[in-house]
Amino acid sequence: MEFPKKFDGFYFTPIIDPNDDGFNFKFFNLKEEKTTKDNDMFHVCFVKTGKDGRPEYDCDFEAILGDPTGYVMNLAGHGVYGCLLRKSKTSGKWFEDYLTNIKMKLYNKKLTKMLKSILEYKQDGDYNAKK
Repeated sequence: MEFPKKFDGFYFTPIIDPNDDGFNFKFFNLKEEKTTKDNDMFHVCFVKTGKDGRPEYDCDFEAILGDPTGYVMNLAGHGVYGCLLRKSKTSGKWFEDYLTNIKMKLYNKKLTKMLKSILEYKQDGDYNAKK
């Protein structure tokens, strides 16, 4: 698999085919600044597959990675995906916004599922509440 030599970050998601381990990569560059492409410090965010099969936030951290795509490829088959962003002067703000966004989206999906479940029970009359 060919990866670009210069990038500021990438998203990685699992390949859908059950017979194939690995990830789909989407590389990007931040337009606000020029990062030092030789910088090996990265912001890392992992999302995992929950017990119910739905995505849930796992963790975020900073790491020194000489081969970030190789690091991610070693995670294949472990049910994680997410984003890596090369650390720079302004990358912290972008990454914090990303974390807030991803956590809110995952929370909203969880809340929506819960509310749909409550409404289904209410419509079917399958609940133990006094009327």
